[in-house]
Amino acid sequence: MQPRTQDEIKKVTSELSDEFARELLKLDADVPYIPVPHPYPAAEHAVWRVRLDLAFDSGVRMGLDINDEIEIGRGGTEANVITLFPDIDIEKLGVSRSHARLSPTAAKLFIMDLNSTNGTAVNGRRVSANVPQTLSHGDYLKLGRLEFIIRIIQRPKGYIPMPRSQADLVDILPTIGRAITSQLNRSEVLKAVMDALFTHMETDEVSIWLVDDQTGELFQEAGRGLDNEEIKRLPVTDTLAGQVIESGQPLRVNRQKNDELVKVKTGYLVEALLYVPLVLGGVTFGVIAAAQHDPGKIFTDQDEKLMMAVAEFTAAALQNARLYQAVDQVLICRSKIVSALHSILSYDLRSMLNATLGYAGLLHSYPLDEEVVEIINDIVVSSQAMNNLIEQLTEITALSEASTMRHEPTDLIDIVQRAVSNLTRTADAKSVQLDLHVMGEPYMILSDSHYLYRAVLNLVDNAVKFSPPAGLVSITLAFSLSDLIIRVQDSGPGIPEEHLPYLFEKYFRGKTIDNGSSSLGLGLELVRATVEGLHGTVLARNHEDGGAEFIITLPATTVK
Repeated sequence: MQPRTQDEIKKVTSELSDEFARELLKLDADVPYIPVPHPYPAAEHAVWRVRLDLAFDSGVRMGLDINDEIEIGRGGTEANVITLFPDIDIEKLGVSRSHARLSPTAAKLFIMDLNSTNGTAVNGRRVSANVPQTLSHGDYLKLGRLEFIIRIIQRPKGYIPMPRSQADLVDILPTIGRAITSQLNRSEVLKAVMDALFTHMETDEVSIWLVDDQTGELFQEAGRGLDNEEIKRLPVTDTLAGQVIESGQPLRVNRQKNDELVKVKTGYLVEALLYVPLVLGGVTFGVIAAAQHDPGKIFTDQDEKLMMAVAEFTAAALQNARLYQAVDQVLICRSKIVSALHSILSYDLRSMLNATLGYAGLLHSYPLDEEVVEIINDIVVSSQAMNNLIEQLTEITALSEASTMRHEPTDLIDIVQRAVSNLTRTADAKSVQLDLHVMGEPYMILSDSHYLYRAVLNLVDNAVKFSPPAGLVSITLAFSLSDLIIRVQDSGPGIPEEHLPYLFEKYFRGKTIDNGSSSLGLGLELVRATVEGLHGTVLARNHEDGGAEFIITLPATTVK
């Protein structure tokens, strides 16, 4: 393909700003545009002319006229894959052979990661595999470690982006609403707003201005197609945007024939201007602005209705993004605290405790009187109790990490039998009888066998502790088609009624056991966290025949 002339480039870039057109004149004159995947596309094919600029060397560029779905990557033997930047060894940059797919429509250009090894990111945010992501002019793409900028030089010919009637507007609003309000990242919300307005309305520029809480001025939060990018702040007084902030009403100004251009700010004049307020809870906190640059272009009632609807979606989405970000920061902080606590418990405290036990054992090798030996034995008993406590705390903090819980084939009967067997000596010491019953037809389930075992062990252990000498602890497993039940009942005094509503609150402290071992609190916290992680429920109640019972209900996630 022969290099295009200056006039051809100007024609191609007529929809872009003069500043960007000047950039193209300098950088684009020698870039051939290759029609892909069809060398001679049919008339019905939507053709997107795009240029790919290597991020750290703008002299390395690639031009494509995309007329149908294409796959991009490093190609090789795959004939249907467009090889990116063929003069560069992109394999070393982690680009897969068939890395991503570009899909053009009449209105939008999408990118979709094809389960690539090293992933795809748009503007720093990773794209989920097999999920289409809208592309806009100036987006920063990263395939593996290959980074480049996409320039949309020309949209499909004959494309009319705006709705033609009130009925059309009603039809497109649900789609626009979903596109905007489904975003939880602030920058993605703003990008969705820009995409919606440029897709469904004829405008040369769109910008979003928010009120600065400190100065009361308007600052530019986002913008696309701006003719004057140096303007980042606007005063509220003596500006059209300020009028919208003060009134809370939209404002539309179209230049009449032979009238002066509309003033955005001194030195920044446009052909037509449309401002709509961003309102939340009755408070106007910003505006969305659209402007026309070419003579004769105006904004219509339809444009104003569209922008007002978009503004409502935007206000709600920005609030959702703010709340999501706040929650996300809290969760990140909590995760860091939990990780630090887990590290301290697992290494520092346990190391100190083991040292204490070691020194206590070492003292036994020396000739000591009975009183000192008794003190050493008390140290060992207390240290062992602390070791059990640290083990419980370590498991609880590990359960706080969402990725800790596994779901694997589990034999519930085997788990309960092991727990009962491991507590037989403790029960025999009090002459407490352990009685296990199985009801229904047993089956394998999907669960985390380690944590489920620990939960059952804690419940049975507590039941033994709170049962009187020669008492009875009954463990029942009931299998049904929809769920399964683990029931542990003791013959003790029961749970104080005032404690029942709070028993499963985090780190609830019950009454102290005579032997000084940990009470219900940590054991029940481990049970609660485990059962919730397995999507089940747990409750405690006093049995009418005496004693307390704990009932775990788990979904019947059978293994096929």
